Amino acid sequence: MPKTTSPREDSFHLDVVALRQTVDNTGNPRAAVALAVVEEFGGWVGLTPREASGVPDWNAAAADEFDLLAAPIDADECDRLLLIIEELPGMPDTRLLVHFATDGMPRVRVLRGKVGDDTLAIRIMGRILMPPQERMTAANDNTPPEPIDPWAQHASPALPPGLLPPVLEEFARTEAGIIGVDPGGVAAAALAVCAAAIPDRIKLRVKKHDEGWHESARLWVALVGNPSAKKSPVINITTHPLKEIDGELFAEFVKRKRLYDALPPDARAAEAPPSNTRIRLEDTTIEAAQEILRDSPDGLLCIRDELSGWFGSMEKYAAGRGSAVDRSFWLQAFNGGSYTINRINRGSVWIDNLSISLLGGIQPDPMRRIAAELQDDGLLQRLFPIVMQPAGVGLDVPVPPVVAQFAMLVRRLHALKPPITGKLPIETTLRFSEAAQAIRSDLAERHHRMATGWEAVNTKLAAHIGKYDGLFARLCVVFHAVEHAEQLLPAEVSEDTARRASEFLHRFLFKHAVAFYSDVLGLSDRHDAVLATAGFILSKGLKEITARDVMRGDRIMRNLKPADVEAVLDTLDGYGWLEPQLSLRRDARRWAVRPEVHTMFERKAAAEKARRAEVRALIASTLSK
Repeated sequence: MPKTTSPREDSFHLDVVALRQTVDNTGNPRAAVALAVVEEFGGWVGLTPREASGVPDWNAAAADEFDLLAAPIDADECDRLLLIIEELPGMPDTRLLVHFATDGMPRVRVLRGKVGDDTLAIRIMGRILMPPQERMTAANDNTPPEPIDPWAQHASPALPPGLLPPVLEEFARTEAGIIGVDPGGVAAAALAVCAAAIPDRIKLRVKKHDEGWHESARLWVALVGNPSAKKSPVINITTHPLKEIDGELFAEFVKRKRLYDALPPDARAAEAPPSNTRIRLEDTTIEAAQEILRDSPDGLLCIRDELSGWFGSMEKYAAGRGSAVDRSFWLQAFNGGSYTINRINRGSVWIDNLSISLLGGIQPDPMRRIAAELQDDGLLQRLFPIVMQPAGVGLDVPVPPVVAQFAMLVRRLHALKPPITGKLPIETTLRFSEAAQAIRSDLAERHHRMATGWEAVNTKLAAHIGKYDGLFARLCVVFHAVEHAEQLLPAEVSEDTARRASEFLHRFLFKHAVAFYSDVLGLSDRHDAVLATAGFILSKGLKEITARDVMRGDRIMRNLKPADVEAVLDTLDGYGWLEPQLSLRRDARRWAVRPEVHTMFERKAAAEKARRAEVRALIASTLSK
């Protein structure tokens, strides 16, 4: 294959297949780790040329002089393997070259991006690909010298092309241009709308041999951004078709209710009142929602322009009921299934299927406050957060045909029936094809590694990743239904559908989750304390730090408990700032500050000193009056 300077998207799947065959044929550890990296993060596989001495020429590879892998290679050729990764999660606008040392572990070189991105890349890879007991030590032992910048910000990840069903991608990109927003926000909102439109009777049996685990198309999406991100226009344009259907359902109910009320008393007593089936829910109490859901077994979409009110409603209730009841209701609504209400005044109410998809917007500052006070029961982690960039100026153009196509798609999804099997029209569940089931099984292992790896740094993100097995299945239901909305729904979810849903989850949704849990909430648990401690180290020029030093720092640091202090210092160790020192006593643990920290963050140190001096001067001037 000729040399290339821009690996093509259509070559990606070919070289992964060739790499997998290399692993199967040779069992070479380099090839095995390379396969794990490329399947985890995506990218292209290449073969570097050799120098005259016979060793791989990595300088040539860094200059984009390599062959794309097109066929399996022998074990003795595996030292030439390299990967080209675009935009590792949390590092947008970055291209990384990954090659392998004699121990088979990845080494990273930045081809495009910020200085220090190779450090972050190798740490993320180390946490996910290595055994749990080795992650924290390996993060320091196997990385270049530059520490991670805890103040770094991650851009809103772009929507990858060619993964969504075509009508959804065209709708997202077209409407994004008209509104002037990032297509990713429109795409995620459209997915939530489609998920709500698909009847809950359409279920996917997730595992081949587990008859108890089924998933319906039910998604929660939160558009996160400042007012300039135009979250409300995105919500309005994507939910418009669903609102039209809901209006028609309500008009039909009013008509039937009028006829029912006009019946003579005897006839009315002998006939069941008309059901009020709905598909939309907006600002309301859970009591009103329960009444609607009693007649809406196929689920509905809760639309909240401001999710801060939705979160806030669970933390206070005028009648004295605790927030746990509201939270229990919403956690069940995410899972689906039957639900009962027993009230003294209202009696008992049975809901066949408590199922709600969710779409709303929220600003970063309220989200940070809510996340800090929220009970850690997994409610937040059920959301797909989409971090939206500030919007630009939209276009004043005629309504494009794809808007009507999207509206028609929503109607077809709402009318969709489960697949049928046998000679008699018996409804059945969706199932993965054998190849799609293999993808699901591989993802289960991958998600376990990811959750375990991130747990050491960010437990909220790790808990979010822990939902990915079910969320992947739900995405597959949506993709499958959208692509077969104009025909009888096939019972088998194809390998192609599972692959694209997997890539959409990991190349887009996961990247937004990293941006959300790092930039909006803070990369690590107690991120404010991590930043305060990092600033304390810089402002004091410390060469060594102890837990006692931290607890003598600023207000944030002084409020920490001893266990929290150690967690903060262990996080900075994971960031490459500190190196733990041997100690015979646990209560006298010490960490050495790596010299590179003061070199890299010299300007930040000066700014931190000035900030702390200004605070002291302000306090002194206030007290002297």
